[in-house]
Amino acid sequence: MQKKVLSSNELKAIHSLELEALTVIDQICRKHSIKYTLIGGSLLGAIRHNVFIPWDDVDIAMLRDDLEKFKLICKTELPSKYFYQDMSTDPEYLYLFDKIRINNTLFKESYLAEYNINHGVFIDIFPVDNVSDKKSEDKKQFNSFIFLRHMFMAKYLSVKARKGKKKIIAGLIKYLIPNNTKKIRNKAFDIMCKYDKEKTKKVRIFPSTYAKKDVYCRKFFDEAEDHKFENHNFLISKYYEQMLVNDYGNWRELPPKDQRVTRHNLVDFKL
Repeated sequence: MQKKVLSSNELKAIHSLELEALTVIDQICRKHSIKYTLIGGSLLGAIRHNVFIPWDDVDIAMLRDDLEKFKLICKTELPSKYFYQDMSTDPEYLYLFDKIRINNTLFKESYLAEYNINHGVFIDIFPVDNVSDKKSEDKKQFNSFIFLRHMFMAKYLSVKARKGKKKIIAGLIKYLIPNNTKKIRNKAFDIMCKYDKEKTKKVRIFPSTYAKKDVYCRKFFDEAEDHKFENHNFLISKYYEQMLVNDYGNWRELPPKDQRVTRHNLVDFKL
């Protein structure tokens, strides 16, 4: 698949659409007392620049209870311009986190290109789930999840979009392991939610790229405050500095120039 490289003007246009979508999400959350926080590059952009990082997009996270409440409300209050994407609304979309897609746009990534799903420009919404207060149980939960997630991603994502050893391994798993992809996905989901009936001290963003280190104190997501981002007020964790240190180390320094690129591998794009 040939990768499409976005121009700076195209990235700005995407950010404009994402900002509008984030404003809608924020309005719904404030109306219904739902907590969220910007995370990852979005949080970094808000704190370090007060604007988008030019090569990044929008990620937010919610504690599982807030996410389930938000999802339910979106069925009636999300404007028709947007589409709430999870497995229940888009059956071929099996990721373990949700998205708000912008209808009538196209942002088709190579890994999901073969699926009949809404491929619009999006905002990622990550669930934040409980982990056991017992270290041994926490480790067991994480290791079980990671094993299933690797298997799921190998079977679900397009083999054609991969390269080198990853392509070979994914191909072997995809075609030699008989387990149903959706069944593996659902097992991973159950492990994520294993302790969600408890109020544990720690929580984790299991579906993130850096799940191993994305474990935090619950208060990081329970306590939020307003912060200016692109001339709008959005919610961020009151403990944003601890989160950024956890995620990036010395987050005040810009990455090398060769790393200032979008992580999305696009095959088709239209606004």
